[in-house]
Order: sequence, then C-alpha cells, then structure tokens
Amino acid sequence: MTKYITLAAIVALRIVYNPSPAQTVIAPFASPSPVTTSTIPAPPAKLVRIDGSISNNKMILNWAVEKNETAAMFEVEKSSDGKNFSMAALVFGTDKAETGIYQFFERAAKQRMFYRIKLIDKNGQGSYSDVITINPAS
Repeated sequence: MTKYITLAAIVALRIVYNPSPAQTVIAPFASPSPVTTSTIPAPPAKLVRIDGSISNNKMILNWAVEKNETAAMFEVEKSSDGKNFSMAALVFGTDKAETGIYQFFERAAKQRMFYRIKLIDKNGQGSYSDVITINPAS
C-alpha cells in the first residue's frame, strides 16, 4: 500500500512542478506572477541637427536629438574621402526627456574631413545623419 501512496505522491509532484507546455499549474502557496501589460514602443530618437566648426585648433561637432530618452548611443564616424568612414568616438545617450544636445571634439585635422553620426536607439535600431564637411582654416 505504501508503494502506491509514494507513487501517487511522485506523480502529483511531477504534475505540479513540471507541467506540460499546454498546462499551467500554480504550486500551492505560491504567489501569483504579476500581471504584465503590453506597452506601445516609444517612437525612436531622431537626429534633428548636426553641425561642425573649428575653434582653437579643435574640430567641434554638435548635434541635437528629438525623443532623446530613446537614444542609447551615438557613433561619431569620420572620413578623409567622404566614402570610407571609421568610428572616431562612442558617445552614450542620456535619459533626459525630449531634446538632447551633444558635442564631440578632437584636434583639428590639416585636411578636409567628413563626419556623420550613427544614432543607435534602445531597441538596437540605427540611423545615420547627413554627412557634414569641415575644412581646416587656411
């Protein structure tokens, strides 16, 4: 008789702690899991302005972003020919709501340089700014 009670207890425990995929069983005394609600994803961040200048032998790049709170990071890319870009810096976004203002600077080059910003939002989506050209002071 005890064999049958033990077997029944094992089967009951397997059902409670190892339910089939189509069946969900809450173990006794377990607190229910919180209710999840679906959320509408926030619109992605958008680069609204990018400009650059040379001042005090520094190349300064400024950009502004709308929906800043959804921006994760920015890859500042540069090129000497306007075609082959490489990453010059990685700038992390802030969680500031609405519009965010960012800046990057480096030593001014002696030749014309091309810059662009790759915006990566918190969903992992990326978008590029327009390419800007900065000419050294003559």
